[in-house]
Amino acid sequence: MKICRLVKLSKGYGVEERVNVLNSLDLEVNPGDFISIEGTSGVGKSTLLYVIGTLLKAEAGHMYLYERDVSAMSDRELTVLRARKLGFIFQESTLLEAFTVKENLEFAQSLVKTRLGSPAQVEALLERVGLSDRSHFLPCQLSGGQRRRLMVARALINRPALILADEPTNDLDEYWGHRVLKLLSEAAREGAAVVLATHNRAGWEQATARYQLHDGQLQQLA
Repeated sequence: MKICRLVKLSKGYGVEERVNVLNSLDLEVNPGDFISIEGTSGVGKSTLLYVIGTLLKAEAGHMYLYERDVSAMSDRELTVLRARKLGFIFQESTLLEAFTVKENLEFAQSLVKTRLGSPAQVEALLERVGLSDRSHFLPCQLSGGQRRRLMVARALINRPALILADEPTNDLDEYWGHRVLKLLSEAAREGAAVVLATHNRAGWEQATARYQLHDGQLQQLA
């Protein structure tokens, strides 16, 4: 079953000076896909991820998640779907600043009651993103790169079926950028789908399919 399908989808901004950042765009996302979305700054890559993540509404066309038309789903259904099926890595921080590193992951885990959720899973993921020794720190006590790695861990904690990653290697050095992309690639090999917006060539190299976003359209690259 396809995870996501966009059909002639459009989204724009402005009234008097209208800018259509997505223009009758088509895309299919299947389990195991690692898709990179490339393009210049401001071209609409983040908007595309926000639409796929149901955080922005398209103005025309259709989007299907698990073959269900998103426009026919209630706000509650979309909230449950985001919690259970989607993992987000945003450019801007969405960490819970009053919670420790460990509590940020535990809270995200608490939103989805599954047999996979366990303290051991939290500890293992903190180890993989190099934050085991910062588990009781608040986000304000972390460096920019450490905050980014926490955001990645939080997106992965519930093993989502679809991971939307918007420049996930921002603030990271070469070593940790490579490690984060490896985590995303491993998730795809385990059956999740990853849609990655990035300027990082290393991200392109991990992708199973590359697209250029230009003039609101996606062009598949060789």
